[in-house]
Amino acid sequence: MELQTKQPPELEFSMPEVEESLTAYLSAIGGAVIGLLLTLLVLAIWNGGTLNFTNTSKVNAIEAGLTDVAQNVEAVNANLANLGERLVVLEQEAGAVAELEKSFAALDTSLAGLDQSLSDQGIHVAELDAAVADLEATRRNFELFISALSQALTQMDDAAASAQRSRPARNANSTDRSDAQQIAEPDRAAASSADSSAQPPPAAQPPTVTLPPEIVARQDISPDALLVYLFVDADADGLYDSDENFIAGATVTLVAPDGAMIMTIAPVASAGTLLESLQDGEYTVSVEDVHGYSLASQNNVTVTVDSSAESGQVIYFAVMTSVSE
Repeated sequence: MELQTKQPPELEFSMPEVEESLTAYLSAIGGAVIGLLLTLLVLAIWNGGTLNFTNTSKVNAIEAGLTDVAQNVEAVNANLANLGERLVVLEQEAGAVAELEKSFAALDTSLAGLDQSLSDQGIHVAELDAAVADLEATRRNFELFISALSQALTQMDDAAASAQRSRPARNANSTDRSDAQQIAEPDRAAASSADSSAQPPPAAQPPTVTLPPEIVARQDISPDALLVYLFVDADADGLYDSDENFIAGATVTLVAPDGAMIMTIAPVASAGTLLESLQDGEYTVSVEDVHGYSLASQNNVTVTVDSSAESGQVIYFAVMTSVSE
């Protein structure tokens, strides 16, 4: 931001010009006075050394002229005094204008520094926002990991309890076995119990996929665009709820109405994958390679794109946490 400073007005008076005008004026007055004295001298010589005039009207005219000259001299002196005062004021104003220009220059420098500081702060805020977004994504992934770990531990506990209940009890009243067999039986039972507890529980199998992906119209999306999300279906209803988390890591494939593959985007971001600038027609959207998760809905869906519609479409693919690992 640059502050435009207005140039100070030029001074109305110039000292060299004033001095030249005063010199010319004083020269004119001096010439008039000298001419008057010469006239008086000539008259004195003409009258025999006296200033007696026979024509008093001329004397009166001379006296009137002298009076006018004196008045003019007084007026000139007054004008000179006023001019001096005005010059002093103008010099003070010129000094004030110079100080004001210095202040404006300092203000321009301060504003430039402020602009640079604000620009640096803007960069730092953008970096902080990016760090916060990364931290939020990490938090969601950590929560998903904790949820999957809890489910795995619960299933392991259930499997261990079921194995414990299904193991047959040893008949302590049996008399047809030898003493050696009776002594070895507890050891075999203990070894069998140890082997059973050491084996990992069976991996949880994903449910049979029957639900299609949820498709929702949204007016903030262009009619010629599709937005794809993957979310963890916590309540297993196949519908996205506001408290369910999005995930990243899948591959999204878009197939045109004629069967030709248009694009493959891998991996899909947790903020969704936007497929835009599509021609009208039916498209097939599919997802693959959902690492760490299992699809809880069909892996593909057919969507009709109509550029004359009032809104675009969002496709929600449901997934569930996998405990097979």
